[in-house]
Amino acid sequence: MPRNLTEIDRNLGTDPRFGSADTIDDRNTARFRVGLRILAGRHPRHAAEFGRVGRLPTADLRRLLCDPVLRNAFERDLAVALSRPGEPSTLALMLRQAGSVADGLGPCEGLMDTHHQPWPALGPAWVWTSSLPEEAHPLLTALGRRRDDVFEEMGVSRRVEPDDQALAALSRGAELLAELLPHTGAGALRHVALVGFAEGEDEDGSVHSFACGDRLPSALFLSPHALTDPWKAAELLFHESLHLKMFDIMRTGALVSDIGRMTGTPPWRVVDWNLRRVYSSLHVYAHMVLFFAAAADAPADLRRRFGEPPARESVGACTPGSVAAAEGTYATSEERTRYLACQALHAHGDALTSDGRAMVVRLLDAVAPLVPGLPPTDRQPESPAPRSAPESAVLAHPDGYQQRRPITVLPIQEQGTLLAVAPGSSRMVWLNAHAWFVFALCDGRDLRAMEAAYLRKAPGGPSGLGNALDALLSAGLISPNAMPATAPASAGSRPIEEVAR
Repeated sequence: MPRNLTEIDRNLGTDPRFGSADTIDDRNTARFRVGLRILAGRHPRHAAEFGRVGRLPTADLRRLLCDPVLRNAFERDLAVALSRPGEPSTLALMLRQAGSVADGLGPCEGLMDTHHQPWPALGPAWVWTSSLPEEAHPLLTALGRRRDDVFEEMGVSRRVEPDDQALAALSRGAELLAELLPHTGAGALRHVALVGFAEGEDEDGSVHSFACGDRLPSALFLSPHALTDPWKAAELLFHESLHLKMFDIMRTGALVSDIGRMTGTPPWRVVDWNLRRVYSSLHVYAHMVLFFAAAADAPADLRRRFGEPPARESVGACTPGSVAAAEGTYATSEERTRYLACQALHAHGDALTSDGRAMVVRLLDAVAPLVPGLPPTDRQPESPAPRSAPESAVLAHPDGYQQRRPITVLPIQEQGTLLAVAPGSSRMVWLNAHAWFVFALCDGRDLRAMEAAYLRKAPGGPSGLGNALDALLSAGLISPNAMPATAPASAGSRPIEEVAR
């Protein structure tokens, strides 16, 4: 592979914040541990069980909560913890039902007829092989219900039990992907827990593949008919695995302040997209540009073992009735990347957090040699008008700030990240190194002392202090010194609860 493609693959796949599967896994594990602490507080009857799970060794914790059914329950419990506090815990129920499955396997994985891992050297994914009636075990019933929800949305008619030929084709596609792109390709496969096979048709034609998202986290489905060509199999695996990777990235960092904002209809579709879909699709298509460039320049050894790569790329048909379908445009990953980059970075760039902007800039800068005409990444988006002085947090509270109590934190020192939960909240807040530093300054000192300490570490000016304080206030992590810092808490709670890793 040419040197520039090798470098792009390495830069994207090993980036310590947004590319490395190891660092994303570490943040996911931190989120599981803190989330279990939150749920223990919301469901006192299950506090002991949640505490036990939260103290499991990392490998055991991931095997349990990366199971699609249990992770769906975990996410659901967190989402309803405040909005419906009296609702029973789905996760507690699923944990009880998972108690009898085989050791060393995930809960649903242990219920499969045969235990097949399609790429054991690359990640812990397993294949849905069960032919048991779904009523044979409560976890199979739950898995089937979540599958049905996804299938209804995707226009899929049925799950297919894979034969030996389909399983071999799946592993062969993963092998090709990992050899073609040893960093981005192999790393994306780490984010897959479950691979299923299915058939059906949506509005764009036959369904070849799809990632399941919130309803069945860490799961993807493929049509066995789409795997007859190893290059197509590798392409589909990469595409859907990247969606699952972005799911994990968005869950483990604050990237967008208004994820549900509608952005209009992209030219190759007929429905409006929100920012979540824009950023997720940009992440996928930018990587697919690299995939097709690497395939076109594949070395002779890969061509001999896997056949010739496709002469033309195919990133999915434009929806009938769309502008692109009528005009014959936006049929390549390069065209779609260019369009989505403008949407993400400029048209809606004001919704990006500093980390979100860093991720998009890193992605676009990496693939810029392959995508002529990308928007400049150094141009700032239009911002709302600055607030008047009386509304400024810094000017309004010269007495300084204090951390609210009790507060739960889990520092990830090696990544310069602090995961925190404000009193009375179920919302996890990710603080980067800058926000973490400002949070540490909120120890009761007055504003003048805070600014002096801040400028010793950040001599560029005090504006960054004000922005960070505003964000910490909005998150409920600090309060002005003039206000009480202590929230109602249970007896014996500590001012700062640091979750063990």
